[in-house]
Amino acid sequence: MTGRRRIGVGLISAGWMGAVHSHAYRALGERYPELDVGVVPVIVADTSAPNADAARRRFGYRSITADFREVLAHPEVDVVSICSPNYLHREHALAAAAAGKPFWVEKPMGTSVGQSQDIADAARDAGLVTAVGFNYRHAPAVEHLRSLVRSGRLGRVRNVRVVLDADYSSSPSGPRTWRFVRETAGSGCSVICSATGSTWHSTWWLRCGR
Repeated sequence: MTGRRRIGVGLISAGWMGAVHSHAYRALGERYPELDVGVVPVIVADTSAPNADAARRRFGYRSITADFREVLAHPEVDVVSICSPNYLHREHALAAAAAGKPFWVEKPMGTSVGQSQDIADAARDAGLVTAVGFNYRHAPAVEHLRSLVRSGRLGRVRNVRVVLDADYSSSPSGPRTWRFVRETAGSGCSVICSATGSTWHSTWWLRCGR
């Protein structure tokens, strides 16, 4: 078998979103066999050694580290998933851009507009292909709705109502982590920031996105 493209993956932060990314990479060849791509989980970085080791055992990463810079410097890493807490996104994304590594950074890009702009500028200046985790836009139902809206079949859309139904972080006995601190989450609650960001982006994508 010749000509199969190999893509080496580096993961920064092995929490629950890191696991989501790792699952997606592992399923890529099965879901899209026509791409003829071999995805190789190369290295995962996490300051929690148990998290990093769990990702190694669960998803087959070849090596683990506590230093995200080792991911970016690894010669076999072609692409990087940045799944770290919000307040670390800017540092990790700017370093990835400086290293010339295409990356997917989870939403929100930063804890402020200024941080997000810094990331966008760095990616543009480096000429990299990058993405932010607004993945709902790729869902078939959303794509179909987008075609209906943009074709005019629904008429002029004057109002959009969005409902979020989730019990995430609803337990009063849950730990107070970085997700609930404005300085580290980017808002009073990371869940609200991420969820409302997804709805705002989806609404923009349906009507105005290119």
